[in-house]
Amino acid sequence: MPQPTSHLFAYVRTVSDFRPDVTAIVLFGLEVTDNDPVYLLIRFKDYGKFQIEGDHLIFGLDEALKNAEFEFGILPNEWRVMSEAEIQRIDSNIRSSDLPA
Repeated sequence: MPQPTSHLFAYVRTVSDFRPDVTAIVLFGLEVTDNDPVYLLIRFKDYGKFQIEGDHLIFGLDEALKNAEFEFGILPNEWRVMSEAEIQRIDSNIRSSDLPA
């Protein structure tokens, strides 16, 4: 089981029937006022080239880990904590896609 953190990365172990192009998953924790973090599960076609297949929001780390294991075969010990550079890369891309208020 990964240590408590809000930014995790893992390579896909099992090719998904519904998403065969996905090769890597990021669980990116987002702070929510007065609540536990929610997780953006980001599906990558190519993590090194930052090619994203899609994403969805999951409420809670346990649920996000179970979802990734069920759909992509990622076991708890296969997650690694992301580096600060990786976190900043994703965070800046999330912020740059925000819609204007």
